[in-house]
Amino acid sequence: MTVLVGGVFQLYQGDLDLGRIAAQRLSEADLGPGVLVEELAYGAVAVVQRLEELRPKALVLVGAAERGRAPATVERRRYEPTERAAQEVQVAVGEAVVGYVSIDLLLEVAAGLGALPKRTVAIEVEPASQEPSETLSEPAQEGLERALELVGEEVRRVPVLELSDQLRELVGAQAGESGAERALCALLSELEAVDREGGWKKTFSLRERLREEIAAGHTPEGMTALDWGLWWTLIEELDRLQAPEERIATEASPDGGPAPAAGS
Repeated sequence: MTVLVGGVFQLYQGDLDLGRIAAQRLSEADLGPGVLVEELAYGAVAVVQRLEELRPKALVLVGAAERGRAPATVERRRYEPTERAAQEVQVAVGEAVVGYVSIDLLLEVAAGLGALPKRTVAIEVEPASQEPSETLSEPAQEGLERALELVGEEVRRVPVLELSDQLRELVGAQAGESGAERALCALLSELEAVDREGGWKKTFSLRERLREEIAAGHTPEGMTALDWGLWWTLIEELDRLQAPEERIATEASPDGGPAPAAGS
């Protein structure tokens, strides 16, 4: 199992229940092989135990989080663990034991106990109402739809990002002398930014540059079958992803017309 998608929520607490509804919707969607969707509202310590059991390569959390943004604002947050004092971890675990759960608390406890995978992302919706209710407010319902799209985008990116990690280790820090090596390094650098910030930026145009350099024969000497296999797998994976990403961008354009091309 490669990716765990987890809905974080407070049951029937208005918009704070959004993560439960998101998990239900996502469990019915085709997110691809190696993706597991679960409700993660049973306490942060228990979630840590679940993460230790599954050991996913990526974790995508989805839910409501109050941060003072405009209601229904949807935000992607790439979580980067920081060193925490043992006392801070103990406080977080103490809060988690009583069953209270939030995205921040879950991340603090899991990071403090060393259970978070390398890639951990939270897709958050700013709640409009926290009054006890079994339904979401209208703004939160709109935010939910966008959050579901972002979760899908995040899950689709994981295989490419893992492959880029392999290639980064293979080519090292040097761009090399050939045009293809320089194009590959530029693409890998762009994918690092994609990993941090989301979106696709110039990924697809840089993929085309790499393809052109290979077609022109500007490739390094001594390429092994493994090297070629990884290079072409990266290109083909980006080819596969471009069509659905452009379709989603077009559907999301304000006037319903064609959106700017992906990677522009």
